[in-house]
Amino acid sequence: MKCGNKVIGRKDRKFCSSNCRKRYSENTQNSYSSKSKRDRNYRFFDRCSRLSEFYFSRPPFERLGLMQEWIELARSGKDKPLRDILSNKFLMGQSDYGNPYSGKRGRYFGNISSECEEYCRRFWKASAHNVVYNIAVQP
Repeated sequence: MKCGNKVIGRKDRKFCSSNCRKRYSENTQNSYSSKSKRDRNYRFFDRCSRLSEFYFSRPPFERLGLMQEWIELARSGKDKPLRDILSNKFLMGQSDYGNPYSGKRGRYFGNISSECEEYCRRFWKASAHNVVYNIAVQP
């Protein structure tokens, strides 16, 4: 029924398998059906936006030190939400999401996750995920 497979057997059978029946009764965990998930996503993307605004409002020569501090904070495990923001694959794919300065003054900056990925590739020769989760060794 849910999976799209053809249901065979008894006339009153509703599901193709017991696994399909179990999946049907589970709650969906997405922002549309769960208020707690919606609130968690809102706080996550709001913090991402604020970090991007703070990062891109700094002069370029201060940004490297700021990114280094954030990565060290994420690597230490003291700020786990920051770790998730810096290594979020969805934000890396969405180049202008979470950046209020995107497209202003004819320049493009990207978002904080993309900047972290570029920083890690440049200085660590590893992905942002491997760096903030302590998989990559220090350069």
